[in-house]
Amino acid sequence: MKVLFTILKDLGYPVSQDVQDYYNKIQFWNDWWKGYVQEFHKYQIKNESGNSRDVKRKQMRMAKKVCEDWADLLLNDKTRILVECNEHGTDATQEFLTGDKEDQNGGVLGNSKFWKLGNKAVEREFAQGTVCFYLQLVNPTVNKGQLSAQSVQIKAIKDAQKIVPLTYDEEDISEIALASEYTQNGERFMYIQVFKQEQEGYQIYNHYFKINSVSGDAVGYERVSAPHGEAISYKLPCKPFVILKPNVENNIADVPLGMSIYANAIDMLESCDLAYDNLFMDTLLGKKKVFMDQALFSMKPTAYALNDKGEKVPVRQEPDVGATLEKSLYVSTGTQVSPDKPRLFEEYNPSLRVDENKENVQFNLNLLSSKCGLGQNRYQFSIQNMTTATQVRASNKELTESVWKQRIAIQDALTELTRSIIILGKEKCHISGLDPDVRITIQFDDTMFLDEEAERLRMLQEISAGILQKWEYRVRYYGEDEETAREMTGETENPADRIQSMFFQQDKSQVEEPEGEA
Repeated sequence: MKVLFTILKDLGYPVSQDVQDYYNKIQFWNDWWKGYVQEFHKYQIKNESGNSRDVKRKQMRMAKKVCEDWADLLLNDKTRILVECNEHGTDATQEFLTGDKEDQNGGVLGNSKFWKLGNKAVEREFAQGTVCFYLQLVNPTVNKGQLSAQSVQIKAIKDAQKIVPLTYDEEDISEIALASEYTQNGERFMYIQVFKQEQEGYQIYNHYFKINSVSGDAVGYERVSAPHGEAISYKLPCKPFVILKPNVENNIADVPLGMSIYANAIDMLESCDLAYDNLFMDTLLGKKKVFMDQALFSMKPTAYALNDKGEKVPVRQEPDVGATLEKSLYVSTGTQVSPDKPRLFEEYNPSLRVDENKENVQFNLNLLSSKCGLGQNRYQFSIQNMTTATQVRASNKELTESVWKQRIAIQDALTELTRSIIILGKEKCHISGLDPDVRITIQFDDTMFLDEEAERLRMLQEISAGILQKWEYRVRYYGEDEETAREMTGETENPADRIQSMFFQQDKSQVEEPEGEA
């Protein structure tokens, strides 16, 4: 980070000390996401000789699991971005974005492999607090001073330590610097892209540097030309980036960057690893042991010393149990196994404390899950029966509410990013029929909250009550078009005629009025 901050300062973009210090916390959260934090997972023990050696604590790596689960809940390949038809009734905008409404494997999103990219980015967002999606023109050209391109591509900076806010307020980051490093022929290079807001759009500056040396506070670098002849700067008519942060208030520091979803659950992460390490050690140390009289062993010397005569004599011996047996199984007790039980050997079968360890691990998982917004019952060892989506909503209201809360931020970011793609497609790619003012809808994956069996039953009941028709059931669950579904069910009557017949049908029988008296 020191190299990046030094170069930005020399370019005229100094970074405040509060923001610089915050990247230390991001690195700490990133270490937990990777699963190893040296100051916690590395400790020392002493052996029987009094010598210390380093030991690595066992890890559950729950920080990564929490972030993976959040990413799967918020952005996956079942998420859909839908736009309305333009005023002429064409789907040019939808086709440019996704190829089609259903699979959405084409267009800008498909060519960018966005669903895979987005899922990984959200995982890193919840781990480090911040990620950035930005737009890049595909095959850009300049003709008579006008920039144009073949298409638009979505890229992502998933390492929060490569995202530096330059101008920001309480609600938004309006100017940023994005950095990436690469190595070529054994030499280290850094690419910095600066997004500066102007009155109409954004000016993007590309900077390439070769890092020569880093010593203390001194950084040696030199500017180099773009490796593939990229433009030094260019202008875009819209904001070409969006910042994603977990939708939680940052109580760690007053900075524009987000915080990890487990920033306030570090103690729970440590407890989970301590509980699992205890389970592991009980299993390791719980092996059967046989304490045996030394007379039953053939002994081999393991240490020597010189006596008064200068002769080399053994001072320590251990049983020679052979290469096929674990030494930890047989333990020599000298000449007597037990002082009050004159026996040649005795078995010892320690308790593994399975139930206690299981409860300990489960309790700490429940605390972690709840603290990270996933509800208390997200991670269970002993689920023996499947639950319906209705039961999930009822038993895990906390998770349901957290998902809707986090989707607000995802929806805003995707909507803003989609509108920028449409603007670039119209003004820089010159795609006809694109409408930047079109209504954009983000359709999330709700399968975990939907009980299909209950939905089918409810629809059948509504059909029996005359509210719906049978063909509608076939369209929804069999994937048939309306014409085919009507033909299969024999319901060819127009719905409007059906409603009219239900509410306005007259009785065919004529009621004669009684004759009056003459």
